[in-house]
Amino acid sequence: MARKKVIEKLSIVKKSYNAAKAWVEGNGIEGVLGLIVGLILWSFGYKVYAGFAFGVFATRNWDLLKNWVKGLIK
Repeated sequence: MARKKVIEKLSIVKKSYNAAKAWVEGNGIEGVLGLIVGLILWSFGYKVYAGFAFGVFATRNWDLLKNWVKGLIK
């Protein structure tokens, strides 16, 4: 019984890890760095520059969403 629960928890962790890995691979270095740099700049008060960084991040995620929807339509 306990072994089954451990296996279920490991399965959830593995699915989460694979989803995060796929997101990072899909976003590429530009998307991930856009998010990180945006958060750092925003925390230091550079909101305009953070906006540019978040714009790069949003663009990369929009590309992922657009391609996913196109895949569903086809």
